[in-house]
Amino acid sequence: AIAHAELRMPNVFGNKMVLQRDKPVKLWGWADADQKVEARLGGQTLQATADGKGQWAVQLKPMSANAKGQALVLKAGKETLTYEDVLIGEVWVCGGQSNMEWTLRSTRDADIEMLSVDHPEIRFIRLPKVARYKPQDDFPVEGPTKSEGNWRKCVPEQVDNCTAVGYYFARRLRRALDTPVGLID
Repeated sequence: AIAHAELRMPNVFGNKMVLQRDKPVKLWGWADADQKVEARLGGQTLQATADGKGQWAVQLKPMSANAKGQALVLKAGKETLTYEDVLIGEVWVCGGQSNMEWTLRSTRDADIEMLSVDHPEIRFIRLPKVARYKPQDDFPVEGPTKSEGNWRKCVPEQVDNCTAVGYYFARRLRRALDTPVGLID
């Protein structure tokens, strides 16, 4: 058993994230063993109890698309964890090889595109390249302002390392569906 584990969630959850619309959304993480955890978002309040290893999970009911940032607030004992500016929309995983890894800053007319980008409702997270032989329950992040491992907005000062293929796809999807879009690259 874990003697003490701070309230936390995997790094795929973060400020500025997009959660999937119109589907149940699972939230999970760690806390002290046997501790009660409460999660609140968009009028929903959910509760769980961490197991003997400190793991907990809750499932949000389906939510409609929402481009207005909300706070996801988690509480366990005296600890509070808050994720700000959470949107509800389409979430897409961008997988592939070098073609998907290719960044917007590397594309033709990148300088013009990056200066004119104004899609704060399109968000992306670029996972760090970490090879492991076994499945991992999280990935490392060097800090909250790093371009890898943190959710970022498609705005001029943050969009440089967004997947180019994902960016152009998300831009069209946003226009067609009128919903926020989150890319996990």
